[in-house]
Amino acid sequence: MELADIGQPMKLALEIHRQLRAQFDQVPTQLPLASLAKAVGIVGIKEIATDDFEGTLVVQDGFGAIGLRKGLRSGRRNFTIGHEIGHFVIPNHRFGRDKFQCAIVDMGRERSGGNWDSRPPLERIEVEANEFSAALLVPVPEFQKERRRLGTACDIVHIRQLAETFDVSQEMMAKIYVNASDESAAIITSHRGLVRRVIPKSGFPYLGLRRDAPIPATALTSTFRPGGGQSSISDLCEVATHTWLDRKGSVSALYEQVFVQEDGWAMTLLIADEEDSDDEDDDRDWNRRSDRQM
Repeated sequence: MELADIGQPMKLALEIHRQLRAQFDQVPTQLPLASLAKAVGIVGIKEIATDDFEGTLVVQDGFGAIGLRKGLRSGRRNFTIGHEIGHFVIPNHRFGRDKFQCAIVDMGRERSGGNWDSRPPLERIEVEANEFSAALLVPVPEFQKERRRLGTACDIVHIRQLAETFDVSQEMMAKIYVNASDESAAIITSHRGLVRRVIPKSGFPYLGLRRDAPIPATALTSTFRPGGGQSSISDLCEVATHTWLDRKGSVSALYEQVFVQEDGWAMTLLIADEEDSDDEDDDRDWNRRSDRQM
Protein backbone atom coordinates (compact mmCIF):
# COMPACT_ATOMS: atom_id res chain seq x y z
CA MET A 1 0.00 0.00 0.00
CA GLU A 2 2.86 2.38 0.76
CA LEU A 3 4.12 1.95 -2.82
CA ALA A 4 0.77 2.65 -4.44
CA ASP A 5 1.06 6.45 -4.62
CA ILE A 6 4.71 6.59 -5.70
CA GLY A 7 5.10 6.90 -9.44
CA GLN A 8 8.77 7.62 -10.10
CA PRO A 9 10.96 4.52 -10.61
CA MET A 10 13.86 5.74 -8.46
CA LYS A 11 11.60 6.76 -5.59
CA LEU A 12 9.87 3.39 -5.71
CA ALA A 13 13.20 1.57 -5.42
CA LEU A 14 14.27 3.84 -2.56
CA GLU A 15 10.98 3.22 -0.73
CA ILE A 16 11.52 -0.54 -0.98
CA HIS A 17 15.02 -0.05 0.45
CA ARG A 18 13.57 2.10 3.25
CA GLN A 19 11.09 -0.60 4.18
CA LEU A 20 13.81 -3.26 4.15
CA ARG A 21 15.99 -1.15 6.44
CA ALA A 22 13.04 -0.51 8.75
CA GLN A 23 12.38 -4.25 9.06
CA PHE A 24 15.90 -5.69 8.92
CA ASP A 25 18.20 -2.72 9.72
CA GLN A 26 19.94 -3.12 6.35
CA VAL A 27 19.47 -3.85 2.67
CA PRO A 28 21.27 -7.08 1.74
CA THR A 29 23.77 -6.75 -1.09
CA GLN A 30 21.92 -9.59 -2.83
CA LEU A 31 18.21 -8.92 -2.60
CA PRO A 32 15.80 -11.83 -2.02
CA LEU A 33 13.99 -11.03 -5.25
CA ALA A 34 11.52 -13.91 -5.12
CA SER A 35 10.35 -12.86 -1.64
CA LEU A 36 10.23 -9.21 -2.66
CA ALA A 37 8.18 -10.07 -5.75
CA LYS A 38 5.76 -12.08 -3.63
CA ALA A 39 5.45 -9.21 -1.14
CA VAL A 40 4.31 -6.76 -3.84
CA GLY A 41 1.78 -9.17 -5.35
CA ILE A 42 3.65 -11.33 -7.86
CA VAL A 43 2.53 -14.91 -7.30
CA GLY A 44 5.23 -16.76 -9.21
CA ILE A 45 8.44 -16.64 -11.27
CA LYS A 46 8.88 -19.31 -13.92
CA GLU A 47 11.63 -20.06 -16.44
CA ILE A 48 10.48 -20.71 -20.00
CA ALA A 49 12.43 -22.24 -22.89
CA THR A 50 11.97 -19.49 -25.48
CA ASP A 51 13.86 -17.00 -27.62
CA ASP A 52 10.86 -14.68 -27.92
CA PHE A 53 11.68 -12.59 -24.84
CA GLU A 54 14.04 -12.08 -21.94
CA GLY A 55 11.23 -11.53 -19.47
CA THR A 56 7.48 -11.26 -19.42
CA LEU A 57 4.88 -10.08 -16.91
CA VAL A 58 1.21 -11.01 -16.92
CA VAL A 59 -1.20 -9.13 -14.64
CA GLN A 60 -4.62 -10.46 -13.73
CA ASP A 61 -7.02 -9.48 -10.93
CA GLY A 62 -4.34 -7.32 -9.33
CA PHE A 63 -1.72 -10.07 -9.17
CA GLY A 64 1.27 -10.70 -11.41
CA ALA A 65 3.31 -13.61 -12.75
CA ILE A 66 6.82 -13.35 -14.22
CA GLY A 67 8.29 -15.50 -16.97
CA LEU A 68 12.04 -15.60 -17.67
CA ARG A 69 13.92 -16.93 -20.66
CA LYS A 70 15.53 -20.13 -19.51
CA GLY A 71 19.32 -20.09 -19.27
CA LEU A 72 19.89 -16.47 -18.22
CA ARG A 73 23.08 -15.89 -16.26
CA SER A 74 22.56 -14.95 -12.63
CA GLY A 75 23.23 -11.22 -13.01
CA ARG A 76 21.05 -10.92 -16.12
CA ARG A 77 18.35 -13.03 -14.46
CA ASN A 78 18.26 -10.71 -11.46
CA PHE A 79 18.10 -7.60 -13.63
CA THR A 80 15.24 -9.11 -15.64
CA ILE A 81 13.28 -9.96 -12.50
CA GLY A 82 13.86 -6.41 -11.23
CA HIS A 83 12.73 -5.06 -14.60
CA GLU A 84 9.46 -7.02 -14.48
CA ILE A 85 8.85 -6.05 -10.85
CA GLY A 86 9.28 -2.46 -12.07
CA HIS A 87 6.51 -2.90 -14.64
CA PHE A 88 4.29 -4.26 -11.87
CA VAL A 89 4.88 -1.55 -9.24
CA ILE A 90 5.15 1.55 -11.47
CA PRO A 91 1.49 2.61 -11.55
CA ASN A 92 1.19 3.90 -15.11
CA HIS A 93 2.74 0.66 -16.44
CA ARG A 94 0.42 -1.82 -14.79
CA PHE A 95 -2.72 0.29 -15.15
CA GLY A 96 -2.05 0.81 -18.83
CA ARG A 97 -1.37 -2.83 -19.78
CA ASP A 98 -1.93 -6.33 -18.44
CA LYS A 99 0.89 -8.05 -20.33
CA PHE A 100 4.52 -7.13 -20.96
CA GLN A 101 6.88 -9.06 -23.20
CA CYS A 102 10.39 -7.62 -22.99
CA ALA A 103 13.06 -8.45 -25.55
CA ILE A 104 16.80 -8.17 -25.02
CA VAL A 105 16.78 -4.78 -26.78
CA ASP A 106 14.32 -3.51 -24.15
CA MET A 107 16.74 -4.49 -21.39
CA GLY A 108 19.34 -2.17 -22.92
CA ARG A 109 17.17 0.91 -23.39
CA GLU A 110 18.42 4.05 -21.65
CA ARG A 111 17.29 7.58 -21.04
CA SER A 112 19.45 9.58 -23.46
CA GLY A 113 19.63 13.13 -24.74
CA GLY A 114 16.79 14.67 -26.66
CA ASN A 115 13.13 15.19 -25.89
CA TRP A 116 11.99 12.49 -23.46
CA ASP A 117 8.32 13.18 -24.21
CA SER A 118 8.89 12.49 -27.90
CA ARG A 119 10.08 8.95 -27.21
CA PRO A 120 7.48 6.28 -28.04
CA PRO A 121 5.47 5.36 -24.90
CA LEU A 122 6.52 1.71 -25.07
CA GLU A 123 10.20 2.72 -25.09
CA ARG A 124 9.68 5.04 -22.13
CA ILE A 125 8.20 2.33 -19.94
CA GLU A 126 11.09 -0.01 -20.77
CA VAL A 127 13.60 2.70 -19.82
CA GLU A 128 11.76 3.30 -16.55
CA ALA A 129 11.69 -0.43 -15.74
CA ASN A 130 15.46 -0.57 -16.39
CA GLU A 131 16.10 2.43 -14.14
CA PHE A 132 13.99 0.87 -11.40
CA SER A 133 15.81 -2.46 -11.64
CA ALA A 134 19.28 -0.91 -11.49
CA ALA A 135 18.34 1.30 -8.53
CA LEU A 136 16.71 -1.64 -6.73
CA LEU A 137 19.57 -4.11 -7.18
CA VAL A 138 22.41 -1.77 -6.21
CA PRO A 139 21.42 0.45 -3.27
CA VAL A 140 23.60 3.56 -3.13
CA PRO A 141 24.73 3.38 0.55
CA GLU A 142 25.64 -0.29 0.26
CA PHE A 143 27.46 0.34 -3.03
CA GLN A 144 29.42 3.21 -1.53
CA LYS A 145 30.41 1.09 1.46
CA GLU A 146 31.61 -1.79 -0.70
CA ARG A 147 33.39 0.59 -3.08
CA ARG A 148 35.31 2.25 -0.22
CA ARG A 149 36.51 -1.16 0.95
CA LEU A 150 38.33 -1.57 -2.37
CA GLY A 151 40.38 1.64 -2.08
CA THR A 152 40.22 4.99 -3.84
CA ALA A 153 42.01 4.32 -7.15
CA CYS A 154 40.07 2.95 -10.11
CA ASP A 155 40.82 -0.66 -11.03
CA ILE A 156 38.91 -2.81 -13.49
CA VAL A 157 39.04 -5.74 -11.08
CA HIS A 158 36.70 -3.76 -8.82
CA ILE A 159 33.93 -4.07 -11.39
CA ARG A 160 34.11 -7.85 -11.32
CA GLN A 161 34.24 -7.91 -7.51
CA LEU A 162 31.32 -5.52 -7.10
CA ALA A 163 29.28 -7.35 -9.73
CA GLU A 164 29.75 -10.55 -7.73
CA THR A 165 28.91 -8.80 -4.46
CA PHE A 166 25.58 -7.48 -5.77
CA ASP A 167 25.00 -10.41 -8.18
CA VAL A 168 24.53 -8.21 -11.24
CA SER A 169 26.14 -8.24 -14.66
CA GLN A 170 29.60 -6.72 -15.10
CA GLU A 171 28.24 -4.40 -17.78
CA MET A 172 25.61 -2.99 -15.43
CA MET A 173 28.18 -2.59 -12.65
CA ALA A 174 30.59 -0.91 -15.09
CA LYS A 175 28.06 1.86 -15.70
CA ILE A 176 27.48 2.38 -11.97
CA TYR A 177 31.23 2.26 -11.29
CA VAL A 178 32.33 4.91 -13.80
CA ASN A 179 29.48 7.25 -12.90
CA ALA A 180 30.39 7.02 -9.21
CA SER A 181 34.13 7.45 -9.84
CA ASP A 182 36.03 10.60 -8.87
CA GLU A 183 38.14 10.04 -11.98
CA SER A 184 37.22 10.82 -15.59
CA ALA A 185 36.68 7.23 -16.65
CA ALA A 186 35.15 5.11 -19.39
CA ILE A 187 34.56 1.40 -19.93
CA ILE A 188 34.63 -0.28 -23.34
CA THR A 189 33.40 -3.82 -23.84
CA SER A 190 34.60 -5.62 -26.95
CA HIS A 191 34.32 -9.02 -28.59
CA ARG A 192 37.06 -10.42 -30.79
CA GLY A 193 38.53 -7.00 -31.37
CA LEU A 194 35.26 -5.18 -32.13
CA VAL A 195 33.53 -2.65 -29.90
CA ARG A 196 30.28 -3.81 -28.36
CA ARG A 197 29.53 -1.01 -25.92
CA VAL A 198 31.07 2.26 -24.74
CA ILE A 199 30.20 3.40 -21.20
CA PRO A 200 31.74 6.83 -20.49
CA LYS A 201 31.30 8.94 -17.39
CA SER A 202 29.58 12.22 -18.20
CA GLY A 203 32.20 14.65 -19.49
CA PHE A 204 34.70 12.00 -20.57
CA PRO A 205 36.60 13.12 -23.73
CA TYR A 206 34.97 12.11 -27.01
CA LEU A 207 36.08 8.66 -28.16
CA GLY A 208 34.35 8.53 -31.53
CA LEU A 209 33.69 4.78 -31.18
CA ARG A 210 30.63 2.99 -32.53
CA ARG A 211 29.42 -0.57 -32.18
CA ASP A 212 31.45 -2.94 -34.37
CA ALA A 213 34.30 -0.43 -34.75
CA PRO A 214 37.72 -2.13 -34.41
CA ILE A 215 39.70 -1.65 -31.22
CA PRO A 216 42.77 0.52 -32.05
CA ALA A 217 45.67 -1.68 -33.13
CA THR A 218 48.14 0.06 -30.78
CA ALA A 219 45.84 -0.09 -27.75
CA LEU A 220 46.81 -2.25 -24.80
CA THR A 221 43.52 -4.09 -25.38
CA SER A 222 44.85 -5.26 -28.76
CA THR A 223 48.39 -6.14 -27.66
CA PHE A 224 47.94 -7.63 -24.19
CA ARG A 225 48.22 -11.42 -24.31
CA PRO A 226 47.88 -13.21 -20.96
CA GLY A 227 49.21 -16.73 -20.73
CA GLY A 228 51.74 -18.94 -19.00
CA GLY A 229 50.40 -18.07 -15.57
CA GLN A 230 50.05 -14.37 -16.39
CA SER A 231 46.93 -12.66 -15.04
CA SER A 232 44.07 -11.95 -17.43
CA ILE A 233 43.99 -8.41 -16.02
CA SER A 234 46.71 -5.98 -17.08
CA ASP A 235 48.26 -3.19 -15.05
CA LEU A 236 46.99 0.34 -15.54
CA CYS A 237 49.40 1.73 -18.15
CA GLU A 238 49.82 5.15 -19.69
CA VAL A 239 49.11 5.17 -23.44
CA ALA A 240 49.34 7.88 -26.08
CA THR A 241 46.21 10.03 -26.05
CA HIS A 242 45.72 9.60 -29.81
CA THR A 243 45.41 5.83 -29.31
CA TRP A 244 41.81 6.28 -28.20
CA LEU A 245 40.89 9.97 -28.36
CA ASP A 246 39.84 11.78 -31.51
CA ARG A 247 40.91 15.08 -29.97
CA LYS A 248 43.33 15.52 -27.09
CA GLY A 249 41.76 18.76 -25.86
CA SER A 250 42.75 19.37 -22.24
CA VAL A 251 43.77 15.74 -21.61
CA SER A 252 47.32 15.60 -20.26
CA ALA A 253 47.56 11.81 -19.91
CA LEU A 254 45.51 8.74 -20.74
CA TYR A 255 45.66 5.40 -18.93
CA GLU A 256 44.38 2.00 -20.05
CA GLN A 257 43.73 -1.30 -18.29
CA VAL A 258 42.20 -4.42 -19.85
CA PHE A 259 40.49 -7.50 -18.49
CA VAL A 260 40.63 -10.35 -21.03
CA GLN A 261 37.65 -12.66 -20.60
CA GLU A 262 36.39 -15.88 -22.17
CA ASP A 263 35.53 -16.42 -25.82
CA GLY A 264 37.21 -13.28 -27.11
CA TRP A 265 35.45 -10.83 -24.79
CA ALA A 266 37.37 -8.00 -23.13
CA MET A 267 36.60 -5.08 -20.85
CA THR A 268 38.78 -1.97 -21.07
CA LEU A 269 39.09 0.81 -18.50
CA LEU A 270 40.26 4.24 -19.67
CA ILE A 271 41.14 7.08 -17.29
CA ALA A 272 41.84 10.58 -18.56
CA ASP A 273 43.84 13.15 -16.59
CA GLU A 274 43.02 16.68 -17.63
CA GLU A 275 45.16 19.78 -17.27
CA ASP A 276 44.34 21.86 -14.19
CA SER A 277 44.04 25.59 -14.07
CA ASP A 278 46.42 26.43 -11.21
CA ASP A 279 49.72 25.27 -9.74
CA GLU A 280 48.11 23.54 -6.78
CA ASP A 281 45.91 21.50 -9.07
CA ASP A 282 48.91 20.76 -11.31
CA ASP A 283 50.78 19.34 -8.31
CA ARG A 284 47.78 17.20 -7.39
CA ASP A 285 47.51 15.95 -10.98
CA TRP A 286 51.25 15.13 -11.05
CA ASN A 287 50.88 13.12 -7.86
CA ARG A 288 48.00 11.08 -9.35
CA ARG A 289 50.08 10.23 -12.40
CA SER A 290 53.14 9.36 -10.29
CA ASP A 291 51.08 7.04 -8.09
CA ARG A 292 49.83 5.13 -11.14
CA GLN A 293 53.34 4.65 -12.50
CA MET A 294 54.77 3.24 -9.24
